[in-house]
Amino acid sequence: MFNYIIAALIGAMSAILANRNIAVYNDGFRPVYTEYLNGRMDRKALAATSFAVSIGLIIGFAFTNSIAMGIVIIHTYLLMGDIIGTWFPDNKQGLILSAVVGALWGVLVVTFMSSIQAFFSALPVNFLPQLAGVADYVVTTFAVFPALVVGYQCGVKKGLITAAITLGTYLLISRFGVFQVGDFTLALNGEGMAMLAGTITMIVFAVKNKTDAAQTGLTNIFSTNIDAIKKHWILFCITGGLLACAASQCFLTTDVISGPLAMQGSFSQAALVALVRAIGYVPLVYTTAIVTGVFSPAGSYFSVAAGLFVAAMGLSAPMGALTAFIVGALVMGLEVLLLGVIGGLLDKFPALRELGDYIRDAMSKILELALLVGGFTSSFAIMNEVGMGALGPMTVMIVWMLNKTAKKPVLMPLAVGPVVAIALGIIANVIMVLGLGVAA
Repeated sequence: MFNYIIAALIGAMSAILANRNIAVYNDGFRPVYTEYLNGRMDRKALAATSFAVSIGLIIGFAFTNSIAMGIVIIHTYLLMGDIIGTWFPDNKQGLILSAVVGALWGVLVVTFMSSIQAFFSALPVNFLPQLAGVADYVVTTFAVFPALVVGYQCGVKKGLITAAITLGTYLLISRFGVFQVGDFTLALNGEGMAMLAGTITMIVFAVKNKTDAAQTGLTNIFSTNIDAIKKHWILFCITGGLLACAASQCFLTTDVISGPLAMQGSFSQAALVALVRAIGYVPLVYTTAIVTGVFSPAGSYFSVAAGLFVAAMGLSAPMGALTAFIVGALVMGLEVLLLGVIGGLLDKFPALRELGDYIRDAMSKILELALLVGGFTSSFAIMNEVGMGALGPMTVMIVWMLNKTAKKPVLMPLAVGPVVAIALGIIANVIMVLGLGVAA
C-alpha cells in the first residue's frame, strides 16, 4: 500500500507542477515553455510538443530499464507528469484533473510493474534472473567515468592520471579496506571509494583548468524568472521529500547505476553515484531554469541522493521513510533558495559549467557500452535456456548496428540491450512452448 500511495503522490505532484507552468522534467522541453509563456504558442501545441519529446523516452527507455532492473526509473513518473499536466488547461479545473490523472498514472505504474514481474515469473522460462544481468557491468565499470570526463576536458594525459588513481584506489581498498575496531568491522567498498577518488581528482583538474568561456550574467538578466520559481518553494519541497522517501525505500531510482546498487543493499555507493550524477546535471537544469523560469520537479536530483544517504543509515522502515522525506524536502528547498547563487557560481567559473556537460557525456557513453555488453551476456543466458545461447548476443549486435546506422533510430542506444533481452525472453518462451528448443 505504501508504494501505491507514494507513486500516486509523485504522479500527482509532477502533473500539478507541469500544469501550473512551474516545472517540467524533460530538459529539452523546458525551453519550449518560453514560447508558451510569451503567448507565441497555444496550450494544444504545448501539449503536443510535450507528448512528442517524452513518449519515446517513457516507452523505449524508462519502462524497459525499469522492467530489467526491477526498480522504477524516475522518468516513468515525471515525463508522463509533463504530458498529463500540459494536456489540461492551466486553470482550476485543469489543476484538479491533472492531479487526479497524475495520481492514477502513479498507481498504474506500480500495478504494471508488479503484474509484469508476476507474469514473467509464471512463464515456462522465467528469464527475470537473467534479465537482471543487463545492469551487471554498469555497476562495475561506472567507477571509471571521472577518467573519461578529465580526458574530455583536460586531455588524455590527465585522463590517464585520473584512471591510474581510480584503479590504484580500487586495488588498495580491495586489499586493505577492512578495519576491525573491537567487535565492530568496517568494510569499505572498493568500487565506491575508487569512484570517490576519481571524482575528487576530476574536480581538482576542473578547477585548475583554464577556459575561455565567457561569463553570461544569467542571474542578472533573468532575475524575475528566479523569483518566479522561488515563489513555489513549498510545492518543490513536497516533491523533493516524496522522491527522497521513494528512493530510500528502494522504490524509485534516477538511473540504471544507483538503482541496481540500491537493490543490492549498497546504499552508500548508490548515494555517492546519485550525488555525482546530481552534480553533473546542475549546469543543465539550473541554466534552463534561470532562462525559462521553469524548474525541474526533481531539481538536480540532490533530494534523491539525500534519500539514499538516509537509507544507508539503516533506520527502521517508518522512521527511515519519514527522515528521508524531511531531509529530501530540506534539500530541495535549498536547491530552490540557492538557485540564483548557484547560477552565479556557474557564471563566474565557466570550467565548472563545462564540467557538467562532460560528466553527462561520459556517463551516457559508459552506460551505453556497459548496457550493450550486459545485453550480450544476459541475452546469451536467456537463449541458453532453450539451447540457443549464441543467438542472444548475435541478435543484440544486429539490432544495435542497424539501429545505429538508421537515419531515424528506433531505440535509444541505452535501451538496445534491455529491449532485446526482454524480447528474447518472450521468444524463448514461445520456443519452449512449441517444443523447438535444442537439447543440451
